Amino acid sequence: MLLQKQGNYAAAEPLFQRALAIWETGLGLEHPNVASALNNLGTLLEAQEKYVEAQPLLQRALAIRIKALGPEHPDVATVLNNMAAS
Repeated sequence: MLLQKQGNYAAAEPLFQRALAIWETGLGLEHPNVASALNNLGTLLEAQEKYVEAQPLLQRALAIRIKALGPEHPDVATVLNNMAAS
């Protein structure tokens, strides 16, 4: 996230992708940490105006969080907010 905030998107993206892969392998495809990684990668893509690429990641993050945490959980609201902003 530091690299993203610095605008170094090219360096940030592979780190987000690596974190996603590690969590998917270690925790399973529907773990809330996977949703966090998807959300982070989606917001990185959104910051680069890659909206078409960001949308499915944010949708997947939303689905995971709803299933794991329930539709009224604050982490669900975070993804909804990010989807609305992109």
